[in-house]
Amino acid sequence: MGNPYEEQQQTLAPVASALPEGFADPVPLGLLGYGMTTVLLSLANAAVYEAGSMVLAMAVFFGGIAQVIVAIMAYRNRNTFALTAFAGYGFLWITIAFLTIGGIHGWAGADSSTAMGFYLLMWAIFTFGLMIASSVAPRALTGVLVLTVILLSVLAIANWTESATIVKIGGWEGVLTGASAIYLAFAFLLNETFGRTVLPVGDPLAKTAG
Repeated sequence: MGNPYEEQQQTLAPVASALPEGFADPVPLGLLGYGMTTVLLSLANAAVYEAGSMVLAMAVFFGGIAQVIVAIMAYRNRNTFALTAFAGYGFLWITIAFLTIGGIHGWAGADSSTAMGFYLLMWAIFTFGLMIASSVAPRALTGVLVLTVILLSVLAIANWTESATIVKIGGWEGVLTGASAIYLAFAFLLNETFGRTVLPVGDPLAKTAG
């Protein structure tokens, strides 16, 4: 019986190949960057605390720069899915931080709540495409992306309606989304470390042609 983590890695993305010998898998780091930053911003949206410098620093460095670095590593590992996902979400966090900081200082920012809603809608569409592609990856990854589509859609609606209540709903849904990404990160990490399934990630919903 083979290493279950190796089987998960080989099905992580439709166009991913097994890791080259001697290469580390950057995916857990990328998932942690996405998940932990999402939880922190979502707690602010849920009105647990204000979205201040702590959230912005996390968005720039761990949510943004770290995920872009992971994407570059995924390119080297010939993992097109991870490259697209982590580069996309990395720059999502960087642009959110840019808009927020610019809005605070008056030199940039979202033109309107309507515009911000469409910005979030575009990222929901981006995530929907990833969700479809992830059907041949571990089921837990698909679950993270489903929750992300819901999160971005709810926040888009919150901006269009300028509803504080919907923002709070999106905040708590975002906590769930980020927590699911953190779970998946540690599932990949622990399963590789122990060479067996410590935390289950589920079988893919679909199979590749091969």
